[in-house]
Amino acid sequence: MVVQVSLQRFLDTIDMIDVIDMKLIAEKSSLLSASDLVACNLVRGMDFGDVWHCHPACEITLVRRGGSERWVGDTLEPLAPGDLVFLGPELPHDYRNTPLPNQRPKPVEAIVTHFMPHLLGEEWRTLAVMEPLRRLFERARRGLRIGGRTRDHAEAILLKMVRAQGLRRLILLLELLDLLSRSKQLTAISSEGFLLKPRTSSSDRIGAVCVYIEQNLTSTIRVTDLARMVGLSESAFSRLFKRCTNSTVPQYINRLRIAHACRLLAETDLTIAEIIRQCGYQSPAHFQRQFQKIHRRPPQTYRRALRE
Repeated sequence: MVVQVSLQRFLDTIDMIDVIDMKLIAEKSSLLSASDLVACNLVRGMDFGDVWHCHPACEITLVRRGGSERWVGDTLEPLAPGDLVFLGPELPHDYRNTPLPNQRPKPVEAIVTHFMPHLLGEEWRTLAVMEPLRRLFERARRGLRIGGRTRDHAEAILLKMVRAQGLRRLILLLELLDLLSRSKQLTAISSEGFLLKPRTSSSDRIGAVCVYIEQNLTSTIRVTDLARMVGLSESAFSRLFKRCTNSTVPQYINRLRIAHACRLLAETDLTIAEIIRQCGYQSPAHFQRQFQKIHRRPPQTYRRALRE
């Protein structure tokens, strides 16, 4: 049975939601102190201290334990220990540690490194010897997952970086960037052409819509209702949503539902039928097709691979 959620009730309370939950937070600081070229911190606690945000610094994050989802650009994925990504500047992202129903949150631990893209100056990109590094920075605009042996070597460097200071930390960062620039074990996270312009009034409206969608994934969500929510015609809303998220509304909803299904497959013993209901799909066949399309395997095989 589909749970119907009152859109008007959401509209009545929308002004009460904190701005952090409504909009992408654009951090204007470099995240670095006046004396640091490279910041490398060990994060421990019950959450990552994150909101949906972006900043002018590049970021390398290694999750050692805890966490539920990683949201980079237009891609929401379950987190697992050992997750390592390289994010370019101004790429929206968020790390979460949201417990499943009737469960307590588990503590997190991560190593987070920040540095500015012009760390080596303004002219290094023109040097032929730096071409692999220039390509790495260009690819990082979409976010990069780091896997295989590259991930293992990168983790060893990051463990040294978090204990190092000053010039030694800078040397280790350059060693890490050299490793990544030569690796073939990096894959893009966000879709090509991802655009999000949350600092305009129009995308603030889309931000409100995205909050509503995420909070009501098990409900029937209609484009007509979303368009009315932000005061636009259906066609104008659809164009704006596509421009801000690089997705249609059904594509966006489907990605969030499949990501939630992945987490339930990994962390619970719910049957596939129960997961289908909890993720808001009316048709088991449709769910199976969408899951196979994104993950190249059926959900049963996905769960078995995780547990092996």
